Amino acid sequence: MIMKFLLFIDKVYSKIVIFFLLLSIPFAMVSVYLYMKLPNIIPIQWGITLIPSNWGSKATIFIFPIVLLIVPTFMSKKTINSQEKSITGRMATEIIMLLVLAVILIMMIGAYYFYFKMI
Repeated sequence: MIMKFLLFIDKVYSKIVIFFLLLSIPFAMVSVYLYMKLPNIIPIQWGITLIPSNWGSKATIFIFPIVLLIVPTFMSKKTINSQEKSITGRMATEIIMLLVLAVILIMMIGAYYFYFKMI
């Protein structure tokens, strides 16, 4: 059962990575929109209670789309296959990368939610 899931992830990994690469385009456009609307200083870090704990330049909103573009580019299936020779190692790396991309996406959505509330 677990092996079938891992093989499925291995089969669709490239498509999921392309999806995340394509997601960087609308997020970049949203970042441009927010950049024009937000004040010069914005919260860039929130504590557990969702109260801003660090402030910075509004240009930091471009970090998320850039990361969403760079991470999948450098962790393509070709790159993973060249670094990891065992199939279980490749599958584990793919799952970890998908989890990292999912966490980045969740953080982006949360941050953009707060930024839209500011305008």
